[in-house]
Parts: sequence; C-alpha cells; structure tokens
Amino acid sequence: MNIIKNIITISILSMSLNIFANPGKEIFDRYCTVCHSPSMAPMFNSPAAHDIQAWNERKDIALNRAYENDPSIKNLPKNEQNLEIIKNLVQSAMNGTDKGMPPMGTCMECTEKELKETIEFMSSVE
Repeated sequence: MNIIKNIITISILSMSLNIFANPGKEIFDRYCTVCHSPSMAPMFNSPAAHDIQAWNERKDIALNRAYENDPSIKNLPKNEQNLEIIKNLVQSAMNGTDKGMPPMGTCMECTEKELKETIEFMSSVE
C-alpha cells in the first residue's frame, strides 16, 4: 500500500512540475544562452536575457518595422501592438538578421510557438 501511495505522490509531483515548466527558458538554456547571456551578449551585440532596456530597444525597432508593413497598426490598442511586436521579433528569429542572428537562432527544430515563448522569456523580468 505504501508503494502505491509513493507512486501516486510521485506522479502528482511530476505532473505539477510539467505545469510549471517554462519551454522558453528550456530553449534559451539549450540554444540561446551563448549569445544572449548577460556575460556574452555584449560580445555579440545582442540583447541579454532579462535586460529590459535592451529588449525595449529591440521592441521599438520591431514596432517601427511593423508600422512600415502596416501603418494601421498605429491605431491598434497597446496590447494588440505588443502582439505585433512579438510576431515581428519571432520573424526576425526565424529568418535570422544581418547583425549575425542565425536563422532559427540555431534551434532548427523549434516551432514558431517555441520561438515566441523563448523571446517572451528573454524579454521579461526574471
């Protein structure tokens, strides 16, 4: 009976950990930390994870690009503009940049959703 209780407890704890897992952090730790860690980002001229000022600068660039592609975005509410910003940053990650970001950020098997989660993780306060 104790064995069954232990198995049930372990199963519940395992499911709980999966609920709190952060796929963006996992992808960052595996693929992005070399160029986006606070110690390496200056060398690569990339925004460091959780450097809000650096990410806000990138978000401003992304918003300007979004405006160029669709001027009506200026009329959207702020939360919808933020979605456009993230979408633009994801496209940059997928395509790579002329500043040295490789396509898919070296995570060739990542989905668009996973890249979005990773960008949201890196551009947020830890």
